[in-house]
Amino acid sequence: MRFSAFLLCCLALFVNCNNPTGDSGANGDFRFCVADVGQGLAQFGVINKRAVVWDVGPANQYPAWRAAYAALGSPRVELMAISHSDEDHYGALQFLDSQVDWSGALLISPYEDTAKIRAGAGVWSDRVNFRFCVRGDTLRALNSVEIVCLWPPPGIAPDLPLDGRLRNRYSLVFSIRRGHARALVTSDIDSTAMAEIAAHSAHDLQAQILSAPHHGSAGSVNKLFFAYTSAETAIISCARQNSYGHPSQKMIDELMYFGMRVMYTYIDNTVIFTNNGHYWY
Repeated sequence: MRFSAFLLCCLALFVNCNNPTGDSGANGDFRFCVADVGQGLAQFGVINKRAVVWDVGPANQYPAWRAAYAALGSPRVELMAISHSDEDHYGALQFLDSQVDWSGALLISPYEDTAKIRAGAGVWSDRVNFRFCVRGDTLRALNSVEIVCLWPPPGIAPDLPLDGRLRNRYSLVFSIRRGHARALVTSDIDSTAMAEIAAHSAHDLQAQILSAPHHGSAGSVNKLFFAYTSAETAIISCARQNSYGHPSQKMIDELMYFGMRVMYTYIDNTVIFTNNGHYWY
């Protein structure tokens, strides 16, 4: 009896060491969400009431962002990543209030204008804690979910502040990994960035879910990038009948050429995928 009790204690100790506090290690389903925020982009990753947010959409779509946040259970936002300082990606930040449970940690690339983003953070402006990441950095904001930055590269020296074209090109890209399940967040990267990412990261691009780049723009198509991704589903976030002509037929054709099921936020609304560490459903 004493020996059995000893074994049980050892087993409990082993389990506790391999499942750190927070999101209980590998327990619980992980949800990845692409919110319908019109002509913008907003994504969530949630596990056990804890979340990482990638972009928040434009200012006029803040109610839609809040609706998606509520639908996910109003989780604690441990980290908010702003891919770049275009209004359609961070504009709604100004409306976040105390009803949003956020740590204040805000992740950007080192090539972004922190003063501009802080000024656009509304009541959070004095509480924002900036963090920076570049290709190769791995984030552990959610214990059992690995978030790997694939872009931008370190050590570039662009003229600051970045113009619109370069803000898109050097916007943040992440591979989100939980067991065998992967999602890829691509923000507004263009074909030039896609070519460089594919050349450097190759099979690290593999994912079952692709949040398609730049709202489906024709300027964000690269065959090698899509081939390495080999996603099952691609989601294009844009507004119906927008002035940019998104999504382009070129983007749709390329995604379908690689066998991806294409979803559109203006048709499918907010999209939520769930995985158990093995597959998405």
